Amino acid sequence: MSYSNRFLRDFRPVFMAILKEKQIDPGQLALEIIDEEPEGRGIFEPAGVREVLEQLSEDLNFLTIYTERPAYFYEYAETMYEENGLVVTIFPKKKLRSVGNVSSHSSESRGGQMQICSLPEETGQKMRLAKACQMVLDFEWEGECHFGQMRQGRYYIPIHKKPWKIGENLDITIPIGYNTVIVKDIQNQRKKPWGDRFEEAFYSS
Repeated sequence: MSYSNRFLRDFRPVFMAILKEKQIDPGQLALEIIDEEPEGRGIFEPAGVREVLEQLSEDLNFLTIYTERPAYFYEYAETMYEENGLVVTIFPKKKLRSVGNVSSHSSESRGGQMQICSLPEETGQKMRLAKACQMVLDFEWEGECHFGQMRQGRYYIPIHKKPWKIGENLDITIPIGYNTVIVKDIQNQRKKPWGDRFEEAFYSS
């Protein structure tokens, strides 16, 4: 069974709230994407995988995409490298079965057939990747959750395979691996008057 995700159109605030709840520095996050099926139900969603990635790109330093449609991401990858310096590495989904850690990807990617751009400062890049926290966003609609992707310091989040629920207090319950994480409702936070934000900044300084 699969579920539509109402948060994809405005995903960045939710994503940043997840990182805050898990105390993850965005600069130290190595994000991995499992692309939806080429014939998936994404046509009915308010935003697709690429639209979600475009919302997150400015906050990312490391991005890996597992997909069976690499051409779909070529233009995005080249644009992100030119505009943000973000190196996007693309692998076929069969690589998921042999995933060890993010640092192993960087060493394999130079000889990989689907590498988008060469890694700058390769040694420093490997060291930074080794220290990075890993998060997997699974956009597939069909099949089981990839629980084999879970291990310490590696968070697996199914986008469509489990429901993202809104509680009575409008908090969002998000599945992460076998568990869930609750973040404050983003829409309510945005409804605060502009003055509140300036007051908070003044009194917190």
